Order: sequence, then C-alpha cells, then structure tokens
Amino acid sequence: MAANDLGLRRLKAEHLKKRAESALREGNYREAWTEYTEALDLLPDKASRCKVYCNRSLAYLKGLRPSEALEDAEAAILCKPDWCKAHWRQGAALKELKRTPEAVSAFNRAWQLSKGTASEGECDRMLWAMIQRLTREQLSQGILARIDELVSQGVLVKPEKEAVTEGEMVEAAFRLLALEHRACPKPGPYYRSYQRWLKDGMPATEAYIERAAIHTMAKCYLQARVDAQAAVDALTEQKQQQQQQSGSSCKSHSDMSAKLATAYLRLGDAFMAEKEHPDRDCSRALVAFMRGLDADPRSERLLERRTEAEGELTGQQITAVLEALRGGNALNGHLPDHLFRVDIALRYPKAMHRDFSAAAREALRAAVGRLARAAAAAVSIEGVRRLVQKDTAAGIVVRVCVETGPDVLAAHAVLTALKEDPEKHIGGEPITGLLGQMDASALEAEIVDITPRHQTSAACTQQEPQTHDLSIVPVHHPVQRPKLELELPYRMYKLVKGDGGALERPEKHPFCMSRVFYDGVERPEEAWAQLADGTCRWRQTGSEIKIIALKVPSEVRPRELAVSIEPFHIRVAHAISGEVFLEGDLERGIVPENSVWMHGGGNGEDGCLLLLRKMNLELLRRHWIHSEMWWPRLFTHHSDIAWDDYEKDYSDLPEEVLEPHRAAELARDAQRRIEAAEKDKRELLQERDDLRKRTRQERLHFMRFGVRKSWVQLHRESMAVTC
Repeated sequence: MAANDLGLRRLKAEHLKKRAESALREGNYREAWTEYTEALDLLPDKASRCKVYCNRSLAYLKGLRPSEALEDAEAAILCKPDWCKAHWRQGAALKELKRTPEAVSAFNRAWQLSKGTASEGECDRMLWAMIQRLTREQLSQGILARIDELVSQGVLVKPEKEAVTEGEMVEAAFRLLALEHRACPKPGPYYRSYQRWLKDGMPATEAYIERAAIHTMAKCYLQARVDAQAAVDALTEQKQQQQQQSGSSCKSHSDMSAKLATAYLRLGDAFMAEKEHPDRDCSRALVAFMRGLDADPRSERLLERRTEAEGELTGQQITAVLEALRGGNALNGHLPDHLFRVDIALRYPKAMHRDFSAAAREALRAAVGRLARAAAAAVSIEGVRRLVQKDTAAGIVVRVCVETGPDVLAAHAVLTALKEDPEKHIGGEPITGLLGQMDASALEAEIVDITPRHQTSAACTQQEPQTHDLSIVPVHHPVQRPKLELELPYRMYKLVKGDGGALERPEKHPFCMSRVFYDGVERPEEAWAQLADGTCRWRQTGSEIKIIALKVPSEVRPRELAVSIEPFHIRVAHAISGEVFLEGDLERGIVPENSVWMHGGGNGEDGCLLLLRKMNLELLRRHWIHSEMWWPRLFTHHSDIAWDDYEKDYSDLPEEVLEPHRAAELARDAQRRIEAAEKDKRELLQERDDLRKRTRQERLHFMRFGVRKSWVQLHRESMAVTC
C-alpha cells in the first residue's frame, strides 16, 4: 500500500512538472512556480527535488523575483553540491540582485564543475562577463581575498614587519589598479589576471609580487621589501631549475624572466618609497632596477625607474652601486679581495654602424667568452664609436669587456692570447663576414682592477652607501604600523547607486575638475552619496534634491509617517511612536510647495523618497555661473562632498538660465569652426611648402652630382655625417 502511494505521488509530481515546464515555455511564470511548488511537496528524495528547485529558480528569475530564485538555487546546492546547473542558477540570481562578487564566485564554481562538458564554454563566458562587471574596488577586494586564502593555507607568510587595516589594504589595492589601468583599454590587465587566478589558482610568486605592490601603495615599505625579496628568491630558484631542464621552451624562459623583472621592479619601488620618507633608499632601489633590467632589458618601466633612482643619487653614489654590482656584492653582502676585468678595443676599418647587428654582437661576445672561459653574462659590449678616417665614412671601434672575477691569471691569459694571435681567437668566419677584417695592429687590451673601494673614513661613510645588500635578514619584531599613514577617502560617506549597489569610483582630474551635462540625453549614471551613519542617501541635479530615508522600515505605511518639509529644514518621523528617522537643517533653501515625498514600501527609490525643489537664489544674482547653485552638502552638520566625486547634471536648470547658455554655446561653436578651418588651411599651406623644399633639395643634388636620390636618403646621409 505504501509502495503504491509512493508511486502515485511520483506520477502526480511528474505530471505537475510537465505542466510547469509548459507554462514556463509559454511565459506564464506564476503558474510555473506554483506547479513546481506542488511537485516539491510530493517528492521525497533529494535527487528529484534538486531538479525541481533549479527549475523553480528559473521560473522565479524570469518572473523578476530574484530573491526567491536565489533561495531555490541554494536549496538545490544543498541537495546536490557538485551539480553545475545549481551553481549556475545561484549565479544568475545573484547577478539580478546586483551582488556581483558573489555571482563571480558562483559562476566560477559552475565552471570548475563543468570542465569537460558541453556547458564549459558557456560557463567560462558568463564568468568573464561577471568579472568585467566588478568595480575596481570590488576587484581589489577579490585579489586580497585570494592572497588571504594563500596565507590561511600556509603558502604565504603573514606580514611580519608592517601591517595596516583591511580598509587601508583595499584602498591601496584600488590605487594600484587605478595606476596600472591608466591609459589602458578597458577592462584592464588585472581583470584578465583575476580570471586566471580564479580558474587556475594564484601562484605564490605572483601573490608575493602583488602583495608587495599593495604594501608599497599602503606605505608599508619594509613589508613590501620582504614580499618582493621572497618573490625574487623563489623565481630565481625556479629559473635555475628551468635552465637545468633541457626541454624547457623559449616561451616559458621568457615568461620566467618577465616575472623576475617584475619582482625586481616591486623591490625597487619598495626601496624608492616616497620622497622624504625615512625608509627611502635610492641606492638599493637602483640595484634592484638594474637587476631587473638584466632579466628583461626591454622593460620600459624599469628603465624609467632606473633613471629616476639615478637622478636622486650623486655620481659618487652611482659609482659605488655599479662597483658593488660588478663585484657581486649587491645580493650576498660581502666583497671579494680583488676583482679583475679585461678591456678590449677592436677596430674594424670597413664596417659601418649598421653592420654591428645583434648577430655580430652575439658572435663577438661568444668569441670573447670562449677565450676567457667565462659565462656569457660576464662579457659585455661597452660601446661602439665611429672611426674617423679621411677617405671613407666606414670604420668602427668596438669596446668589449670581460670580467674574470678574482682570477687574475685568467685575465693575463686573455691578454697574452690577444697579443699573440687575435685573429685566431676572436676572428673567424662569423665575425669577419659581418664586420670585415679586423685591424690586428690597432688592437688594444688592458687589465683593470674593479674591486670596490672600502669606505674607511667617516666622510666616505656619509657620502656613499656601505652596502647594497638586497637580501632581507629575518629579525623577529612585533608587527608595527607604517611610519606614515595612508590617507583614506570616503570616511564620512561613500558613492553608491540608487539601490545601494557598488558604483565605480570616478577618475580624478587635476584641479578637481568635473564633467557637466546640459543635455538630458547624455546624462551619466546616477551617483548617490550615502552617509556613513546610514541615515540617508542623496543626490542632486541642477534644480532638484533627491533623498532616500534609509532608516524608515519598509513595513511602515505612508499614513503612519509624519514628514515635515520647510524651506530650510526637513523631518521624517513615525506619526504614532514619534521615532525620528531623518532630521536636519538644509544647507540651502528649497521650495516646499514644489517638493513632494512618497513611500513605496520597498528598497532604494521604492522606499521613503523625498523630492525637493531647490530655490537656486544664487542664479538670481549671477545666472551665468551655474556651479554656484551646487550644494556642497545636504545638511549643515554634514561633511562636504568632494566636487569631483561625480559628474554634474545641469539639464533641468530653469529655461531662463539655459537659454542664454545655449546661445553662448552656439556662438562659441561657430568661432571654433572658423578657427578649425583656418588651422586646416595653415596645415595645407605648410604641407605644400615642405613638398616644395623637398623637391628643390632632390633637384639641386641631381644638378650637382648627377645622381637622383630621394629626400629621405639625403636626410639620412646628412644625419650620418652630423653624427
């Protein structure tokens, strides 16, 4: 009897599910979730209920009830945690609720569970779409969450030198993202990196690099050095292991070198600190930047930072840094007794500057390296200059240096071999074919002692750094605050959307400039200022103030509210209990007769909303200065809202004010068109004059020498003669 009853329940549930699916296809979502609800009451096992929960979640979502859709998706996950579709439904509901970071996590979990299935591609696309919806502040929080996860797993070491609050770390990460994404096409490189870290995990070396950069932004320079040095050590070890493996590809080697260069960049930034900071050490920063350039010589950022560091040092300090680098003192903290280098000057009378290509450079370095039995890194091309000769413009002098370290016998062996037979040792077909025959009689070579000088006097101690050791000696001290604080914005308010959702922070411009819109069609996304005390959320336009009283309960009926709107004061309270939800003296006057309020019983603008009409008395005095009618704050006891926090909407200014503005804009547009036409005409005349000069130059050259050459060739030859 029990078995028959269970079978009947299943049969009825299947019938209800089919009816619900049909209603869902027809767009009758209310009927669909009703039928699914009846089917759920008849299904006893979790496996069957899981599918119904997912389908009812879809019906709720299509019926614009995302909260109920989220509840059903979470119920489906409880029934079957490893089901991809349940997590997909959870992400879709969170997306409609504008809870973007949680939606990213849900779609990431769906992607992880869909690997190898047909839905993997769709999950990947949705995950990337949701990542792009993250604001930079939310992305910063996500990156910090990944780093904290590695710390909790024991992969990363907790900060031991300096630490700041979570809010300061988020602000520092936001500033890092804003700096890195400047002048980059949207969404920015960190968004792709975050997608990769979500899918494949965040490597410990990259986590140390990112945490070093964030600590640098947070002014925790000592901790940033520890993190960057940990990344440098780990990447150096990985690079050495990679070099020992013969099967490693060129791409992986290049990627490893780029990561190592980035780690040195972060280390140098931590040493550079900010001007007049007590932890600033430009000498050690220069060492880090130069080590980074060894790993990636084409890095423009490292070149710029090296130039900045050199600009902060004296010539004597730069010399000391270079000597320490040549002696290997920059990383291991000790100086050898004596270090030697062989300087060689080679003359190639038939070669030109353009002949000294990368192939010639590498062939020459390899030949000198074989002669000195030294590694390729010990051989460097110090310079190439033109050889002045009367009869021809050809001829170059190449200066090559090879470091033999403390082995002076090796240096003497190189010198002897070059004097006896230079063609045999550094000649040969590869070099001769590229640069021509070397002038052996003009070869010059000498041994140079490059041992760094020990500072023994107090004067030298003050002028030159005693060591350029980049290694961090672990000393156990309690974690401290940084010496200088990071100034946090938005302490008294924050910028949000009308429903309280996260809003992308604006790009700050010099002189606190803000964009202004006079056309309602071009109006920007509405930005609301939500006060830190949680009492209200407000925004303004040219003629109106909008206020959302956040503390008014949604279940309170409109007739139970006592709202008082006066020219310079407003009050929102409960008519029966007398509880005050919002009250204050307005910064400027309003027109009560043209102001209204409403309470929809919901959230955001569907809650208790006040629409206040501005008096705008400032425009009566000077109607042409529209910025004077902008309120710096809502109530007199509030803090000011920064002028450049959001763009201005002047589209609803009075017609009497807008009409003169439009007329002035038309006049300015006409003047700009005239100026643009004159500029185009000047450019055309200049182009014709340049063409005349080039043609004349080619004609004169033909008349003098009887050879036709383009002006490009003539210009290059004149530049070569000048050099």
